[in-house]
Amino acid sequence: MNINKITLPEPPNVLKSIRNGFDAITKHLILLLFPVGLDLVLWFGPHLQIKSLIEGLITSMNDVPELMPADFGEVMEAGQEIWTAAAQRINLLIGLRSLPVGIFSLFTGILPVENPLGSPIFWDISSLGTAGLIVLIAFSLGIFLGGLFFSAVRQAALYDDLNWRTIFQDWPRVSLQSGILSLIWIIFFMAILVVGSCAATGITLFSVSLGQMVIILFGIISFWLIFPLIFSPHGIYSKGQKAWKSILSSIRLTNLTFLKTSLFILLVLLLNQGLNMLWQVPPENSWLMLISIIGHAFLTTGMLSASFVYYQDMNRWSDEIQSLGLTQPIVEERSTIEK
Repeated sequence: MNINKITLPEPPNVLKSIRNGFDAITKHLILLLFPVGLDLVLWFGPHLQIKSLIEGLITSMNDVPELMPADFGEVMEAGQEIWTAAAQRINLLIGLRSLPVGIFSLFTGILPVENPLGSPIFWDISSLGTAGLIVLIAFSLGIFLGGLFFSAVRQAALYDDLNWRTIFQDWPRVSLQSGILSLIWIIFFMAILVVGSCAATGITLFSVSLGQMVIILFGIISFWLIFPLIFSPHGIYSKGQKAWKSILSSIRLTNLTFLKTSLFILLVLLLNQGLNMLWQVPPENSWLMLISIIGHAFLTTGMLSASFVYYQDMNRWSDEIQSLGLTQPIVEERSTIEK
């Protein structure tokens, strides 16, 4: 009886990917200018508000018939307070932080209304059409600049070099595919949002408690659907794929390396959310916030770099597994099996 030993290739190493990703950024700190620059624009630049539109929405909420459960009125009142506070801070320029490809920003979560020089210029946009156009332009610009940012980070992470000529040559292609990818994401999430919001609203009309349970369940389902799409932009930049093929590659690779990818995403979320509390310690009108901006820029850019390293390792491991004829490996750790 012949026994052939097959040595499984080394699977992606999460900690090694993170270390290599941050090492690449420490050698190319110029890449931090992208997120730092965006935060400075949101901090010191003009604030395009929609206060009048939100106030009109609040007025409409007050006109809701009282043929509702008693506790529904409390929910409506809490919602009005949230929208009133949001009206003071919403800045349409946060559209520059496009998704899933875009430049990271600390201030898209803080939405500052003050800076060390005082208050920025506030412009109230009273037209819904104008506001939508501004967001569309900002989002498109964010994708365009985000394409440049992702290309540069990818090159630094995988080649330890920044060849700006190559980056600029590939810029139009990656920006176009990133725009298509964003459109697919928008359609996908709008479909989920419509279904989930209709279900939650309908149930909340009968019972607020049940409505809250539906919202929690909706959040869990949404995360489960989003998870396979985490690396959907990476195929565009690392393998020259088109948007749809990049999505399919992301789904395949995340399913193939589910446990390790889950660990990678968990570490990214813990680091990001944990340090976000530290970044928000300085008041928004203090120059100390610059330290937070730089720290946040280094963390997020380093994590993006690490994701490109990890994505490359996933592809390498997947190709080696397939070359051995093991399309469905039982384990994700290096071992020797007998065939």
